[in-house]
Amino acid sequence: MANQIVANVPALTPEARIENAAAHMKRFWTPVMTAKLKAHASHGAGELSPDAEKAVGLI
Repeated sequence: MANQIVANVPALTPEARIENAAAHMKRFWTPVMTAKLKAHASHGAGELSPDAEKAVGLI
């Protein structure tokens, strides 16, 4: 789901898209969801896009 959010969130630049995706996840995801995503990403989640990994780093 993180990949889809990063791919579809509106923004003028790639950096803004990453920031907007992170803001979306902070706002709408539960703490449990974000914790699981962070744990997943920290274990080398190969299915996360590079931009999704950057967004995870901001939440």
